Amino acid sequence: MISERLEGWLTALESSAVTEVFIWLTMAVLCLSLYEANKGKHSQFLEYAPTLMTSLGILGTFIGVVIGLLHFDTENIDQSIPALLGGLKTAFITSVVGMTAAMFFNAMDAWRFGPKRALNGVGQKVTPEHIHATLEAQKALLLDIARGMNGQEEGSIIGQLKLLRSDISDFSRDNRAYNAEFSRKLWQELERFAEMMSKSATSQIIEALRQVIQDFNENLMEQFGENFKALDASVKKLVDWQAAYKEQVDRMGEQYQQSVESLVQTRTAVAGIWEECKEIPLAMAELKTVLEVNQHQISELQRHLETFIQMRDAAVQAVPTIQQKVEEIGDLLQAGATGLQSSLERTGQELLTNSNKMQVALEEGAEHFRDSVTSTQQAFSAMSKDVAEASEKLTESLNDTVSDMNASAKDLLDTMRRSVDDMGAQLQRHSGELTTQFKQAANEFEQSAQRIILQMGQSGSQAQQSLSSALERMLGELANSMSKARAELDAHVTDALKTFGEDVNSKLKLFETGTMRELNSELETVGVALTSITGRFVDDYQRLVGRMDEVIRSQPGVGV
Repeated sequence: MISERLEGWLTALESSAVTEVFIWLTMAVLCLSLYEANKGKHSQFLEYAPTLMTSLGILGTFIGVVIGLLHFDTENIDQSIPALLGGLKTAFITSVVGMTAAMFFNAMDAWRFGPKRALNGVGQKVTPEHIHATLEAQKALLLDIARGMNGQEEGSIIGQLKLLRSDISDFSRDNRAYNAEFSRKLWQELERFAEMMSKSATSQIIEALRQVIQDFNENLMEQFGENFKALDASVKKLVDWQAAYKEQVDRMGEQYQQSVESLVQTRTAVAGIWEECKEIPLAMAELKTVLEVNQHQISELQRHLETFIQMRDAAVQAVPTIQQKVEEIGDLLQAGATGLQSSLERTGQELLTNSNKMQVALEEGAEHFRDSVTSTQQAFSAMSKDVAEASEKLTESLNDTVSDMNASAKDLLDTMRRSVDDMGAQLQRHSGELTTQFKQAANEFEQSAQRIILQMGQSGSQAQQSLSSALERMLGELANSMSKARAELDAHVTDALKTFGEDVNSKLKLFETGTMRELNSELETVGVALTSITGRFVDDYQRLVGRMDEVIRSQPGVGV
């Protein structure tokens, strides 16, 4: 089976094509082998190249013979002789080309590439003789090395090691002796140097200490006399300053009491505002009644419009018969339009009347609200003036106090640090009393502020804005004056006054924050309510006008 397929494949081949293929293969192997040999390399491919080219020639010979025999037909000898001769031609040509290429490569390798590899150190094929010669040379070299290591003469390695050991022993002995002598001499020199340094340093230190002690005693006698004199004068000034400071504290208490009275007046004014704001819900109730009437009228109009829409739908459904009864329907629609127009006119008149009433009610409510706001503003103006005058008085008194304190403190700070224990205790006691008074005043102020916040919880929008701005100005001026007073007090009472200042500031901030939050909440609530009412009224009115406009526009079309 396989032989038949092979014969069929070879029968299909042309002898000339087979000849070309084998010639090109042989030339390719020859060129590749020449290229490798020219680079000076000795590889397995170079050794196998001549055999490969000869094998290709022999293979071509047999294939050519087989092709010629397969094309030979004994029954038709005349026609098959050319095919047989073509196969034989292929056989001989491939053999000649393969052997010629192999002989050419061997000649080039022997005459040109071989000497070149020898010069580059690339040997030919290694033989057992080469290996034996190499081993003999290595044996002779090893014998020479053994004789050099084990020989008894001085030139051997063992002899040289013995000489080196003796030299190292002599050098080590001499080095130990030298180091011992050097250490002895160095220790002697160090002892002499230490003794000299000890004597010189002791004498110089004693002389320096004697001079320092003498100078210290002289300066101590001079300084103590002057310091005691300065201390007496400082104590006298401190007593005078304490009396003046007590008077200043009394004046501050009186001024703070005036501030509390001003806040009480503010509470009274806010109560008046609250009474005025009670009239707003009454006006809103009247507006609610008007809006309910308006809503009822709008509902009636909606009912009429729905009836009209039903009539229009019935008319549209009766289109097939409308030509027969157009005059009757026209009369009915005319009468209905006349009645509807009169009804709409009455409704519009009622809406106009109700709108006028609502406008009058709103104007009256706005007038009452404006009067209440005016009275509130006047009360707050008077209160702000009182607070400003009290703040100016407090600022002037604090400035006087601070100037006196600065004048006396500059003379006392350098000399009173270790001699004012008794005075410090007395100052601490007075500071504690002052702190207690300030805390009580702050508690009263906080309670009054909380009461004011509760009373102002649901005030009107404009009154709340005026009250908020007035309170912010008043509290801002009061906070600034208190901050200036705290910043300029003496260093010995700074801690106590700082605590009081922080408490007052935190309470004022809480008061301002709570007031603004309540005012904003109430303003937003009133604004939302008014916006909702106005929006609903406008929407209802627009729907009413739209329906009326649709009815009026539809009347001429129906009549036609």
